[in-house]
Formats: sequence, C-alpha cells, structure tokens
Amino acid sequence: MKTTVVITGITGCIGTVLSSGLNNRWQIKGVARHPSDDVPVTVMDICDTGSLTEVFRGARAVIHLAANPSVGASWDEVLHSNIRGTESVFEAARQAGVKKVIFASSNHVTGVYEQEEPYRSIVTGRYAEVEHGTIPQIDHTSPIKPDSYYGVSKAFGEALGRLYAERYSMQVICLRIGTVNRENRPHDVRQFATLFRHQDLVTMVGKCLENDTLRYAILYGVSNNYWRFWDLSHVERCLGWVPEENAEMLR
Repeated sequence: MKTTVVITGITGCIGTVLSSGLNNRWQIKGVARHPSDDVPVTVMDICDTGSLTEVFRGARAVIHLAANPSVGASWDEVLHSNIRGTESVFEAARQAGVKKVIFASSNHVTGVYEQEEPYRSIVTGRYAEVEHGTIPQIDHTSPIKPDSYYGVSKAFGEALGRLYAERYSMQVICLRIGTVNRENRPHDVRQFATLFRHQDLVTMVGKCLENDTLRYAILYGVSNNYWRFWDLSHVERCLGWVPEENAEMLR
C-alpha cells in the first residue's frame, strides 16, 4: 500500500506537476480552495487548523504549496494565506503527528540580489559583462533580501519551519523554488537562469520525501542552468543529487 502524502495548493501549477509526477510511488491527497477532476481534493481554507489536522492524519508528509503567489501582493493579501495559513499548516501537521513538512519557499526571499551585479546583468541578458566561471552563488547562508511582501512571507515560513523543527523534532525542508510554469520553458531572458524544469522539480521533491536524516534545510530549487546563480552544492550534500536539466538547451 502506498504511503500518503498531502499537498496543499494541489490545483496550482506546481501542485499539478507534483501530483502527476509523484503518484506512481505515493498516495497523493490534496487540499485546495477549488475542486479538481484529476486528484482527490478536500476543498477548504487552510487557516481552518482543526479541519486541516483531520486531513493530515495518517500522512507521512505534507508538501505545503498553498499561498498567494503574487510578487505584487499587498501585506493584507499575503497575511491570510501565506502567514496565517502557513502557521496553520505547521500546527495541523504537528497535531496530526506528521513528521515531515516540505515547505515551498521562494527565490524571492533573496530577490533583491538581482538588482545588484553580476546578477542584474544575468537576468537582463547582458552576458558579455559577466565572467561565467566567477559568478558568486547565492546559497542558504546568504543574508535574506526579500523583494516583496511575498518574499517576506516566505522568509517567515522558513523561520517558522525552523521553530517546528527545533521545538517539535519535525523534519522541515524549505525549497526556495525558482521559475516553474506550465509550458516548462523560459518565458523571458531571466528564466534561462531561474527555470526549474518539471522533471527536476518532481525528482527533487521525491528525494526530499525519501530523506529521513535532515532535521532542517533550506535548498534552492532550480535546474542546472548554465547561467544559474543559486547554489546547488548544498542540494547535493543534503540529498545526494543535483538537477540534470539545463534551460540553455531551450534557447
């Protein structure tokens, strides 16, 4: 019998990719604001901690994707889903006895770096101004520089995850996810650096589900793109794996 994994926000782009890619090994259940014809979904507000706890009971892990994803969202817009909702998910997981939460953080936790060199030249396609082999990689130890209230809300989720890992011995893996879109290809020049291809996404989350040794980790989720500037060496150390795809092949 397959082990149950619950995905919040399962009807979104990333949730759709993961539910399809992981269901050959895991029993996938979903939580979302709207129903789906493709996967079992419990329609609910993730801030309803009591109901969420009942959905989570018996699950091996929760993958928390549900959020307002807009970089332009106001504080009030992120407060419900991204702040209160994330607290509700962690608390429901604790009450339900779930031992692992994979939290969908975001590259926007460190988004202001892209306004600085050499990252600004990369995301605007001015490659001649950058020496490729010397690009400093932004990693889990880099000071956070959120570019939006959305980025702040994801930094909050990472900090809350650390609390639950330390206080309740929960395994928490935060993925600072790059660019994921339904077309699975770059939409603009920046995305040749930031794209996270679907197969890499599914494989990475699968590795996180399999891992039982990490207590807490922040990992960048990005394909092994030629112009990427987010670190993958920490991913390799933690998961014994690195992404295989490269957006440059789609140029």
